[in-house]
Amino acid sequence: MKTMGKETRRMLCWLLAICLAAAAGLTALLSYMTSDFQKTMVEHDYGTAGYLVNHPDTNVASAFTKGKTDSDLEAGRQILKEAGYHENTDPRMVPAVAAYQKRTAVMLHGMLFSVFAVVFLTVWIYIRRQRKALAKADTVITRFLSGDTGQRIDSEETGGWYSLFHRINELAAILSAQAEHEKQTREFLQDMISDVSHQLKTPLAALKMYDEIMAQEGADRETIHAFSQKSLREIRRVEDVVYTLLKIARLDAGTVRMEKVEENMEMLIKDVIERFETLAAQEAKEIMLSGSSDVSLYCDALWMSEALGNVVKNALEHTCRGGKVVISWERTPLLINIVVEDNGTGIHQEDIHNIFKRFYQSRFSQDTHGIGLGLPLAKSIVEAHQGTISVTSKVGQGSRFVVSFFTIQETSFPV
Repeated sequence: MKTMGKETRRMLCWLLAICLAAAAGLTALLSYMTSDFQKTMVEHDYGTAGYLVNHPDTNVASAFTKGKTDSDLEAGRQILKEAGYHENTDPRMVPAVAAYQKRTAVMLHGMLFSVFAVVFLTVWIYIRRQRKALAKADTVITRFLSGDTGQRIDSEETGGWYSLFHRINELAAILSAQAEHEKQTREFLQDMISDVSHQLKTPLAALKMYDEIMAQEGADRETIHAFSQKSLREIRRVEDVVYTLLKIARLDAGTVRMEKVEENMEMLIKDVIERFETLAAQEAKEIMLSGSSDVSLYCDALWMSEALGNVVKNALEHTCRGGKVVISWERTPLLINIVVEDNGTGIHQEDIHNIFKRFYQSRFSQDTHGIGLGLPLAKSIVEAHQGTISVTSKVGQGSRFVVSFFTIQETSFPV
């Protein structure tokens, strides 16, 4: 009993009290039944004895089978009372009554014992099951609090404690999701800090060196001018890193609110390539467009222009002099596809799965000016528009970037 809970002990005490009360009530019922049986039997014996007195010539069998009159009952009562046999005679002095009392007592107490034995056994089994379920739940909760956030309470049944277990599991799932979100947030901040410090270390070191050189060569205007230009280039590099990282951070954190409207694809892409026409002309590279003029995309034009511009810029940077970049778009029943294809140097198979990682620099690439953030930013913007970006490439033959967005077309069905 010491290991039982207070409520369990209280319930068992109540059951015991009910059992004792039932036993007392059963004793009273037994006394009443015995008294009633004795009264009935005495009345029968009065009639039989009186009949024999009033009809001395009749046979004995008729005394038990014939109907009795009031005079028979009265005559029998007087004779038997004189002999000390009446309704108030001690039942123990009447063998038939004593036998009836004993037999009835055994039957009633046996029934009472059986019923309460079944009740106690059922309650005991129920309590044991509940205690086992609670002990198991306590173990799971302890493990969860110890850091194993994947722990859940088995609660396939419904009602009672199991409803509480379901709620605890829901709470555990919410807490686990919050913990995972906080973990991802910490990892994201750590990665961002690491990326920023890594990318700023080189240009800051260069700026420090250039400053020291200009301080030493204070009288040499040509040297100061040359290193001023180098310093300006490194400052612009720092600006590119910081601004691009801030954009990616805002997209990853979900703080950017996309102002989406229907944008004409042809106008959007023409706006993108205007930024690269001068550079392409200087390097004798050709940019070609191919697509329908009536295709539109539900997007934020400013951010989408940034994403597509980074993909086009990447294609131009990896296309040799005299090369070609083709930008095409099409609308299918399910997708809007934008394809940026070039005939440049291509991407090595070792790099094909890494080019969307931040600051990734291929050991096969000859590009020393990129910082490895353009394509990751493009990917973040596309995914913020619920789109996908993929790439296929062959070394020496060029690369093909495909940006896809799901589109919902209105479909009419015949009635």
